[in-house]
Amino acid sequence: MNLLACQIAIPRTRCRGDQLTHLRALCHRLREACRERIPDLIVLPELAAQEYGNGAFACLRDLDDDGHGPVTATFAELARELGCHVAFGVARRDGGRHHISQLLLGPDGELAGVYDKLHCAQFGASAEAAHFTPGQRLLVTEIAGWRLGVMICYDLRFPELARRMADLGVELMLHPVAFTRDFSFVSWHAFVIARAMENQCYWLSLNRAGKAWGHSLLCPPLVDEDHPARPFGSEEALHWFTLDRTALEDARSRLPLAQDLRDDLASLPLWAPD
Repeated sequence: MNLLACQIAIPRTRCRGDQLTHLRALCHRLREACRERIPDLIVLPELAAQEYGNGAFACLRDLDDDGHGPVTATFAELARELGCHVAFGVARRDGGRHHISQLLLGPDGELAGVYDKLHCAQFGASAEAAHFTPGQRLLVTEIAGWRLGVMICYDLRFPELARRMADLGVELMLHPVAFTRDFSFVSWHAFVIARAMENQCYWLSLNRAGKAWGHSLLCPPLVDEDHPARPFGSEEALHWFTLDRTALEDARSRLPLAQDLRDDLASLPLWAPD
């Protein structure tokens, strides 16, 4: 799997004109990055099509997309031109509701998957619940022979969701985020490493760029001295990664969690004195 992970700077966006200026400049940078080689998949952060925060959330009617609008059309043109998959974050309009969504486009530019964030964050610097509705479906798909799952930012904090995705055979978790430097930032990487290792999959946790953001992380299925997690800095960065399936096999062989997992924990009695 050849992956282009894009930690991008996102400017102020309060109207469609601002947004499309941002997206056209972004797609130009991506075309330049892919001039010499084409990835299997380009991944962009949570709400990559707009600014994150209450100011932009109040303008969702001018920034949203239903999967057939100008945001999707811009990325669909890029996907067709390059002949690769593109995963991007957008405020998805669904009737009278909005979701924080990650849309996946195929090399033909057609919609190949939609994931709506299951858990809307309402703490620290996050104020999503007043503007967005939680999703009701999972997304697991295949690209270049790899089984991919998607979850978004706060979804990370719920181990049952990651376990469900592992049970569905996910080998690479796409985890677009908008982590800014509130109290939750400090523990973010620890959660990523734990989720990757306990579910024995690659985990790409991809943030937007900037002093208050940044520090995305690609974590292998087994972290050790020879296979560390690979953090970004805070600046804008387009990183190429080639994922190795043997790393999955090696992790699952060296640390046989599936073999040793007990399925009777819920039925075990509590200790009590005789």
